[in-house]
Amino acid sequence: MLCTNRPEGFGPLSHLFGHIVTSCFLDTILIPLCTWLYLTALIVLTTAGARRFPYQSTNALRGSRFRGSKTTHEAETNELATGDQTGRHTKIHKALSILYYLLLLAQILMCILEIVRLALAHLGIGLLPFTLVAIITAAAVRFTKGLEGRIYGWIYLNLAIWVALAITNGVKIAEETKEGTDARKGSKYPVADQITDVSVMIGVYAVLACLEVTLMYRRA
Repeated sequence: MLCTNRPEGFGPLSHLFGHIVTSCFLDTILIPLCTWLYLTALIVLTTAGARRFPYQSTNALRGSRFRGSKTTHEAETNELATGDQTGRHTKIHKALSILYYLLLLAQILMCILEIVRLALAHLGIGLLPFTLVAIITAAAVRFTKGLEGRIYGWIYLNLAIWVALAITNGVKIAEETKEGTDARKGSKYPVADQITDVSVMIGVYAVLACLEVTLMYRRA
């Protein structure tokens, strides 16, 4: 079952507290919706990028011919002037990229932790595993640089998934706080523990979003 033994019920509104959205609704509908929208947009933008890519290749070829026409003296002058700055820029970009992937790994582990603890408490895991699909896909998109530019607007798409997941998990925290931090006390996964875990994930999503923007302006 998607939401076994959750006292608030399966529907969107809690049977116990009519003004609270159920955790089951959040785990099976709202949070996974981010993944569905991300994957759908990814397919659309990949198709758009595939049509756009030949044009980019032509322009790149023209640009390379133009650059090839520069004199050796001009090239050497530019290299000396920008060499140190480029080196620093590359080091910073590399460090931020390493931090980005480490955070992705940490987020995957946090998602697995929540899923395992829900399963051990026999509360059902909803469709939360699909969040892992979004994270891993976003990591692959960044690592391949949007398949080297074939995915149109891939940076903004990755930024959107981190923001969306942070917001939807924020809603989850708000609703569980209304339910009370003492709920499920004595179980294998009390609400207080889940609030802590999800809060950490929200923080990681926020940092990933910031890094996505930073790396966009610091592309090597």
